[in-house]
Amino acid sequence: MELLNFPAGAVIFQAGDAATKAFLIKEGVVELLGGTGGSHSPLTRLEAGDVFGEMSLIEERPHSLTARAVGAVQLSGLTRSDFERMLTADPATFRVYLKSLFERLRTLSAQVAATTDSPASSSDISVTIHPLTRRAAATLPHEGLRVTKFPFRIGRAAAEDEEIPLDMNDLWLVDHSPLNISRNHASLERKGNYIIVKDRGSSLGIHVNDVHIGGKSAERQAALEDGDNVVVLGGGMSPYQFRIDVARG
Repeated sequence: MELLNFPAGAVIFQAGDAATKAFLIKEGVVELLGGTGGSHSPLTRLEAGDVFGEMSLIEERPHSLTARAVGAVQLSGLTRSDFERMLTADPATFRVYLKSLFERLRTLSAQVAATTDSPASSSDISVTIHPLTRRAAATLPHEGLRVTKFPFRIGRAAAEDEEIPLDMNDLWLVDHSPLNISRNHASLERKGNYIIVKDRGSSLGIHVNDVHIGGKSAERQAALEDGDNVVVLGGGMSPYQFRIDVARG
């Protein structure tokens, strides 16, 4: 972890910036602002002992808010790799960040519970993932991969020089620099009688039948159509391109 000092009024990060660190306030006050461009509205103020930017520890999507120093502040910056190593090396500090994450997850869970759809219908849906590119074919059987559980999570496998990730994925993709796949990238989920592609916090997002979700897009999910669907993980020219077949009956 590194100690960072910011003068009064300094912007620590802006909405849309890449999320690479979480921050623990050691001294001073930080305010979180909504809005983009030159229009910002204060949302909350945080003091010494508070954590912000914590979703960067489990997601790679850009920041949704702007953080600004109210007075001179000192912060402790924590990368995702630091966070994973801290699990065994410094559990006391690890718990500080984990508490903030749990608070965020409890809030999200309450929101989900309040908007839960009715149970899925009994009609059968068959979902099969087929590769469309050579890179995609390296991770899937020639005949395609049948999805038998939901949610079905997809993410990047750790490289040789990286820590083994804490994340759990059902399909691990081996990527190379420049990276297209995030550790938590996408999931296939059943919502009612539909199959949904959800972005799990990726940095570049997903293209679902030419519709961009995740990354810097405000959209976070898209429904698959019956029949063939083209899904591209990462940028528009990403080598990770798939055909996802949805069949009923």
